[in-house]
Amino acid sequence: MYPRLLLNLYERSIYRASRTVGLNITRTAYTTVKREEKTEIVSEKFPDYKVLYIFPFVKKISSVNILKRKFTILNGIGIPVSIGLSLTGILTVDTTITLITTGLTITLWQHTLGLLCNNLVGYIYWKSDDGKVILSYIDYWGNRVDLKTSTNEINFISDNPTSFTDPLYKKIILPSQKLSLKINLKHGQIVDIENFRCIIGGV
Repeated sequence: MYPRLLLNLYERSIYRASRTVGLNITRTAYTTVKREEKTEIVSEKFPDYKVLYIFPFVKKISSVNILKRKFTILNGIGIPVSIGLSLTGILTVDTTITLITTGLTITLWQHTLGLLCNNLVGYIYWKSDDGKVILSYIDYWGNRVDLKTSTNEINFISDNPTSFTDPLYKKIILPSQKLSLKINLKHGQIVDIENFRCIIGGV
């Protein structure tokens, strides 16, 4: 029941983000495509690579992990300060316990929710000349990581075993690096579906 609750909250946060951004997106079973005429998308960061996939709400999801990091630091500083103020008599014991309990509860909740936002892919780039792929994803603390790999190191998502998280995201597994990334096909935009299928797998 607890994992199901987390999944529902995670999906609601993505849904609210999509309503805020207000993009006109058409949903298919697992693919989201813009209604407007298809145009070539060029990456400013990797101009030599072709953009295969974009998750429009990656910055909003990243903010969840960034907020978690800031609140963890704040809580780490606040607990010793609260204890110190309690020992000097400025704060009562009950107030100190309440502050510490509240801080730990919020921090634990943010870390639990952040697990669903961890290793979430925001962009996929591909270079046809040498078959190199760049998977840009969000790490545990909300930082962007640009992972360069080759097409033959990526397991097809269609070959992965069925998981209860499939309605929210699929897993991109790189066995050689012992790394598992998350990709949201329901709200993401596949720019080049043919090459996406050849590299990431069927959708």
